Amino acid sequence: MSQKELIISLIQQDLKHSQLVLGLDELGMDASDKHCLEILDIVADLMQVPGGHVEYDWCRLYVTYMQECKTVGVTHTTTTMKPFAEACYNGLVEIINSESAQ
Repeated sequence: MSQKELIISLIQQDLKHSQLVLGLDELGMDASDKHCLEILDIVADLMQVPGGHVEYDWCRLYVTYMQECKTVGVTHTTTTMKPFAEACYNGLVEIINSESAQ
């Protein structure tokens, strides 16, 4: 497995987890405050996200994808999350590349 595939797989798992946690939040169970896997930190380390403004933009995009995962159909696997995870990864790479080009 390449590093890119690993990162996409981690994002995929985090999306599935976020889908569950946000669903529990909607039921009034306040799960997002208690059940964080901190995969964002692992992905940031793997992608070597620089600090400062790029880190802020990068985290904002990541969290946006995690919040929008509710639009993906709920299934028993993460398969439906793969295109969403790939889009997230590509957006994260764009942010890193746009900042390093400046």
